[in-house]
Amino acid sequence: MGKPLPRNVWHLRATGVEKQEGPERTMMATPDNSGLQSGNKRVLPYHLARGAALLGGVFLIYWFVSRTDLTGIGDQILLINFRFIFLIAATFIAYLMVTYAWKLSFYRYPGQISTPLLFIIRQIGESLAQINPTNVIAGEALKALLLKRRGIPYKDSIVSLTISRFLVLFSALALIMTGLYLFFDKLKFKASPIPLVVAVLLLFLLLLFFIYRLSSGRGVLSLPAAALSPVRRKFPDSTRIAGAIDKLHEVDEELIDFYKTKKINFIAAFILSFGSWLMGAMEFYLILGFLGLEASFLSCVAIEVGVMVFKALGAFVPGQIGIEEYASKIMLEFINVPGANVWITVSILRRARQIFWIAVGLIAFFIIMRKTGGLEDGSPVYNS
Repeated sequence: MGKPLPRNVWHLRATGVEKQEGPERTMMATPDNSGLQSGNKRVLPYHLARGAALLGGVFLIYWFVSRTDLTGIGDQILLINFRFIFLIAATFIAYLMVTYAWKLSFYRYPGQISTPLLFIIRQIGESLAQINPTNVIAGEALKALLLKRRGIPYKDSIVSLTISRFLVLFSALALIMTGLYLFFDKLKFKASPIPLVVAVLLLFLLLLFFIYRLSSGRGVLSLPAAALSPVRRKFPDSTRIAGAIDKLHEVDEELIDFYKTKKINFIAAFILSFGSWLMGAMEFYLILGFLGLEASFLSCVAIEVGVMVFKALGAFVPGQIGIEEYASKIMLEFINVPGANVWITVSILRRARQIFWIAVGLIAFFIIMRKTGGLEDGSPVYNS
């Protein structure tokens, strides 16, 4: 694969821009202005499509709410009262688990970064990702930037974030397998077991395939890199495609090395990531319990899996507005929770919790920026 490219090289390749040398360091030069113009033409339909998706999500909420009896929702929310803090506590534990899993994902964890500080940095990045859904890498780039200001090399941060995200995906697949079993248990008199067995088997084989690729040294990210190779041959002058492929190979090497030399960390981080998903189910369990509605924890796991799948399918919609609410409605009906308006109460409480943590992240961001200075012009976060 050759010597890994310096982080500034693959960043410039990925963005397709290069900084001019000289006193005006914030000026940006491009090899071809027509490329930027064509890029802007491609970006406009993208933003229009996302805007249309957002409007569609809002309409979806309106359509369902207008057909739901709203009486009693205020009383249901009042039932939660001060116990809302328990929902915050449940998500705090989930975020702390993911933070520690991220900490374990560093090949050499820097001693100068404490777990509380890493938690704050993660929350800042996640908050940016929530309010800026048009740039999926903005949150990760901001985390890496904040760590860089603490003396952590940018590449080390990106690799650790990639490993952490990879483990979250692993754990999500494991939870989906559990959820599929629970779905079938609910539908045992209505559905054939064959689709369930096939789905669970395919997911299990996918997990084994990923682990085999890592243990054999072939890697996982080399697969999308190989898929991009024909595109690279078709557009040999594209710096974006070349940069993306080089970056995938570089991170893949780090991922393989991490798996081979840090198996204990790998397993521990996986368990913590899986536990964070279970805490998401705990949030549903607490809400329904506070409302006086009976629901087993396993049923709440099924709800969490269903909502997770719906959100993944609706990832294109900013903030999954309307998608998450619709998923909650469908899944609550699936486990036979009584009350046609319960899904609205659940959605309001979950969105309130989400807004709370976004506010925490933004406040922390402005405090840190005030102490350390603003963002550099031309950085991915600045451009987002």
